[in-house]
Amino acid sequence: MPKPLKLHLGCQEKYLEGYVNIDLPPSEHTAQIVRADEYADVRDLSYDPETVDEVRSHHMLEHFSRQEALVLLARWHRWLKMGGIIHVETPDFEESAKKFVTSGLDDQFALARHIFGSHEASWAYHKDFWSESKFAYVLHELGYGDFRFEKFSNNLEQKIPALKGSFIAKQEKLLGKLGKMGFNNLSNIACYAKKVVRDVDYGAAIKRILGKSLVGREKKILDVWMEDISGKV
Repeated sequence: MPKPLKLHLGCQEKYLEGYVNIDLPPSEHTAQIVRADEYADVRDLSYDPETVDEVRSHHMLEHFSRQEALVLLARWHRWLKMGGIIHVETPDFEESAKKFVTSGLDDQFALARHIFGSHEASWAYHKDFWSESKFAYVLHELGYGDFRFEKFSNNLEQKIPALKGSFIAKQEKLLGKLGKMGFNNLSNIACYAKKVVRDVDYGAAIKRILGKSLVGREKKILDVWMEDISGKV
């Protein structure tokens, strides 16, 4: 029986056994020591249709423009076998925005970094938002289904899952003050979904999705966006 092909994209320092760990070469990283099986830009990867069992990425998708992110999600869908899994984690924009408007200045600076990126390298900028409702809409349009979401209010809930939702995990003002110990009160969301539709018109789906970002009577900008994805999916 062939070994499952599982991709861990944008792995940085988090090496996962049983996956093909892929990230940019060490020369592109300024603050982390990246460990990967393959060094490449994920936008340049190519796999045959329906040959991949799982695509996983942690805090990578938000680094791409809305056009680039949709191209990647469409490609991953094509690569996945029917029933194959996508597991994507990003900052939870909705929950982060809620915290931002009720926080003091110090916490707002930390939350803004979480929303917009760390800016220490050319790739370290967050270019679009992700939330539960956006994941569900976008992935449904692209042929995914059977969704499951996991939301983390802070990294204590991720470090110690048994404490998720507990009284201790809810002490976010205290967690925010324990940054030197590795704790923070930043919200993240993990989306799990499966490939449930084989044949998808990716161009038409992406056009519908991008149309949601138009303002007023804009049309030409949609033409520009679609030209940007031409030939890429």
